[in-house]
Amino acid sequence: MKMVTPEQIRAARALLRLEQRELAARAHVSVATLRRLESEHGMSAVTPSTFAQVRAALEEAGVEFIYGGVRHLKKRSPEEVAERLRSIREAVDEFNRKYPVVNPDFSEDDLYDENGLPA
Repeated sequence: MKMVTPEQIRAARALLRLEQRELAARAHVSVATLRRLESEHGMSAVTPSTFAQVRAALEEAGVEFIYGGVRHLKKRSPEEVAERLRSIREAVDEFNRKYPVVNPDFSEDDLYDENGLPA
């Protein structure tokens, strides 16, 4: 078994966009235990079986631990893709409502100076 660091655990969780409480639930550990595992003390802060549960939950979700990092291997289902697109569209719509873009009216003539050259 390759050594996995607290940084890789945090990176894997971020890659999967999982909150600590969600990963803790998937791994059947407490949030406090997960916080200890993700701390600078890492594996020494939890039992080996607890570490194995968290690692297994992340791997089951599609993370592969590689030298110095992590990568996501899971293919998303069409439903997951559609849900992600829907949430992105909602965020964009909310942003556009909050920060409307005001484009000044201008004509093609405004693009050129009095000599017909681009302004």
